[in-house]
Amino acid sequence: MKYTGIILAAAVAVFLLFPVSAEAKVFAKVGTTGAQFLKLGMGARGAGMAGAFIATADDPSAAYWNPACLVRVAGTQVQVSGVRWFADIMYGAALVSTEVRNVGTLAVQFGMLNSGEMNVTTVSHPEGTGETFTCSDMVAGFSFSRMLTDRFSAGLTMKYVREQWDDVTSGGVAVDIGTLYNTGFKTLRIGMTIQHFGGELTPDGEYTTYYSGEDSTEVYQSYSMPMCFKLGMAMDVIDRGPHFMTVEVDGIHPNDNLEQLSIGAEYWYNGIVALRGGYRVNTDEEGLTAGAGFAIPAGDVTITLDYAYADWNRLEMVHRAGIGFAF
Repeated sequence: MKYTGIILAAAVAVFLLFPVSAEAKVFAKVGTTGAQFLKLGMGARGAGMAGAFIATADDPSAAYWNPACLVRVAGTQVQVSGVRWFADIMYGAALVSTEVRNVGTLAVQFGMLNSGEMNVTTVSHPEGTGETFTCSDMVAGFSFSRMLTDRFSAGLTMKYVREQWDDVTSGGVAVDIGTLYNTGFKTLRIGMTIQHFGGELTPDGEYTTYYSGEDSTEVYQSYSMPMCFKLGMAMDVIDRGPHFMTVEVDGIHPNDNLEQLSIGAEYWYNGIVALRGGYRVNTDEEGLTAGAGFAIPAGDVTITLDYAYADWNRLEMVHRAGIGFAF
């Protein structure tokens, strides 16, 4: 009974994140932040579980989802993943984590998004000038996680975020903070993270306006990063023989949209084959996700292969794949 209060408090906190009336929809601040690529995630496992991963992550992608979970990542591991987003936008990510005895777990992450070539258009040439340009985004970060007690861990990620549109750039520093608590009630874990917390980004240079009928220049305005608070609970509901299954529920409170809920599950057979699924609640287009994975022993190295699929309703389906090495 001593854990009942903790469990109930966590459950109440998750569901209090959600609006209780339709009037709350009026205040959805969609389109008020930039650096949207930070929401894409790293790795295919968490994506296959609809992002419900902040209390489950035990591979290098924990550096993205919840740095406190890095204490669950054994040895030294490397992970690379890629996703083809809408309009042929490509996003790739790489992460490396390693345990340091009596210190904690360290990790580095790198992500790069590229739009491909797009046509330059102007007021006088709305169909294109014949020139092209590209947009690209980049994030590079360093993470540290440590057990503070036998049940509680904390983690921190410092990262540099950069966006570029042709010859215009903006950049700044952001922080991710996370905690993970093992309640001691069966395998129930409670995770919390604040992602992409930082100052505003300001594009450099000036731009031309045509509102007055004559050309004039103005400076770009600053914009916020997509900060997000997440609180989740996970439990290993099956652990019998070759069968192992984890279920997680996360509440999500973004600073540029309505509150959302992610529900995900992961099933392993004999520690070799995995099936994953999830669902996002209270989103415009996101919904069902699914995925699969393999863990292949190869001597002293374990090779992991992961795939994730996401259904975006009226938009395109999104496919993501990743490979990892555990030493």
